[in-house]
Amino acid sequence: MNKDHLLSRPASPLRQTLPVCIRAGLGRTLRPARLLTGLLLFQCLPLNMHAHATTSGSSHGTSSSVEKFFSHIGQSVTSVFSTPEASAHAHKHSKARHVTKRRTVVKPAAPPAPGWGVPEGTVAANALVGSDSTIRLIEWDGQRPTLDVGVHAARADWATVLLDGSQLADACQKGWVRPLEGNTTCGIQGGQSTLALAWDRSRLPSAPSWKDFWDVARHPGRRGLRLGARTTLEIALLADGIDARDIYTALSTRAGVDRAFHKLDLLRPYVVWWKTPDDAARIMEQSSALMTSAPMTEISSVSAKVKAGPAASLFVAQPDVVLRTALYWAIPANTPNEVAKKTLERINTASPHLDDTPDSATDPNGTILPVNEAFWTKYGDQLEQRFQDWYGSNQP
Repeated sequence: MNKDHLLSRPASPLRQTLPVCIRAGLGRTLRPARLLTGLLLFQCLPLNMHAHATTSGSSHGTSSSVEKFFSHIGQSVTSVFSTPEASAHAHKHSKARHVTKRRTVVKPAAPPAPGWGVPEGTVAANALVGSDSTIRLIEWDGQRPTLDVGVHAARADWATVLLDGSQLADACQKGWVRPLEGNTTCGIQGGQSTLALAWDRSRLPSAPSWKDFWDVARHPGRRGLRLGARTTLEIALLADGIDARDIYTALSTRAGVDRAFHKLDLLRPYVVWWKTPDDAARIMEQSSALMTSAPMTEISSVSAKVKAGPAASLFVAQPDVVLRTALYWAIPANTPNEVAKKTLERINTASPHLDDTPDSATDPNGTILPVNEAFWTKYGDQLEQRFQDWYGSNQP
């Protein structure tokens, strides 16, 4: 049977119902690709199929079957080439532009310039004379470990610091502070710090003396004292009746030191000890003692915190006999050169100094006992050691 004969055969009713584009393909061997193409075209031309299906009633059933068949096949093919919803959703996101949120980098604040180290209580008492608002004051507790840390810090926090004479001599000898040209002490005069007897006048009718400080029979109550030999031994001898002018003569002897420690033995059960000026202020604020030794700056600070009333403050200073310590500006060795230069110029020009004694606490008839720095530089270490041994041996 030749090819021409096959092509000349009359078309079957089924072939006549197909679109021309598909009937042409049926005369040849149908390859998968052509079959799929034809099926897709059938989906695109449903009207043509319906036109052929209405030519006769006999072909209607056949045409309907063909329609159903190709419709089923077309849906299957369509489902093969269609993208599932989930896949389409993922595809959509895969093409979405990735937006990176820019992080805001906050630059750390520059460290403050080195400040001026002053005794605790100075700021509240407004006791630094000759300074201005451009100077940042940093209060420190006067303790040796604090000084050690401050002068060895990698970044200097102090441009200058107020030290007493024995602290200055020790720091200068160890190279903790800068030597000054034409000055063998490494320091510049910077005022004074005053230690006074503070008493609670809401509980006492009149100002007590250092002798009254020891008289717990007449004035029952706790007493506050500095936990250390310096100034505490002087106060003990003042309470024992030694004149202020003879204090260091007595303390230079073994008998005088023994006398001071014996006096402390009598008062020890009633003592509340303080280490720093802030500790002394807390004793007054909390009324933890009837009387206490305290820096004048802290007595003024506590007075400023008390509301106005019958008395400006519950604790006031007894100016009869006070102990006064000279202070010196020293430049720590870790202070940057440029900062040290400007600071020295400012000290020499403006002469800022600590003046902690208000006029109301000054008694023209009172006695001032200057703390002997030469004595404490010479005997300080051994007396402090004996004091610590005494304090430790008397612990309950």
